[in-house]
Amino acid sequence: MRPDDTSCMPHLRNLISFLEKEKMRILLPDYDIIRGDESRRYAVPDEEFVRSADLIIVIGGDGTFLRTARLFCGTGKPIFGINKGRLGFLTEFGPDEYTPFLKQVIRGNYTAVERLVLEAALYRNRQEVTSRCFLNDTVVHKGSFTRPIRLEMKIDGNFLSSYTGDGLIISTPTGSTAYSLSAGGPIITPSEASIFLLSPICPHSLAMRPMIIPASSDFRVRVIMDGANLLLTIDGQEVIELEGNDEIVIRQSNKNISLITHPEKNYYAILREKLGWG
Repeated sequence: MRPDDTSCMPHLRNLISFLEKEKMRILLPDYDIIRGDESRRYAVPDEEFVRSADLIIVIGGDGTFLRTARLFCGTGKPIFGINKGRLGFLTEFGPDEYTPFLKQVIRGNYTAVERLVLEAALYRNRQEVTSRCFLNDTVVHKGSFTRPIRLEMKIDGNFLSSYTGDGLIISTPTGSTAYSLSAGGPIITPSEASIFLLSPICPHSLAMRPMIIPASSDFRVRVIMDGANLLLTIDGQEVIELEGNDEIVIRQSNKNISLITHPEKNYYAILREKLGWG
């Protein structure tokens, strides 16, 4: 759950009561909001929380799931999502229905799918400055100023295009129902782990369209302008400041996320429910 989401506390207490009856060892992150609650007895330091947990349970929306997924990325530990947000493409289980399904998970009766994770590496003056993994998307965009930015894109060393606009979304199949969808990108079945999606944001050319490329590609986008307040946003949660001529390299990570799926819903049923399709 989010460190500041006090509305999750009733759900957390119900979950703890259920897990205690199942005789499970419970670990909670040491958040301020639980320090005045009985659940504080289960709080552990972050390092132990990540190292010792075998099953990860998320209470919240997709943003909370993304934050947790990045924390446990590459550990192989399955994540069970209880939706308390609005859409919940990743948190598949409702707060009023999850207990019988979680009971089966505890007994080892569940299906987990591996989701593609990408990595964004920032290069400045041809030196790697930092890198981050992402499950949904990373976005190169302008900050608070209103003028557009200019970007250059290359795939496997080949020049693809340069254009002016508000930015670029690089999305995994999992993230195709997030920001990329709002920018006119297609929906990609998340089980497809061999591709990712490029979605220009408000390009100043009708010829610039979303594009799907192989996940094995060496994709590079460079900011070909000077200026302040250029940003790289990771999964909508972490922001890295960019400078003119910075280059972002997107590559497939060797880490994956393991997501426990709802046994009574498939991906297309979730799409219909969340997007209000008839």
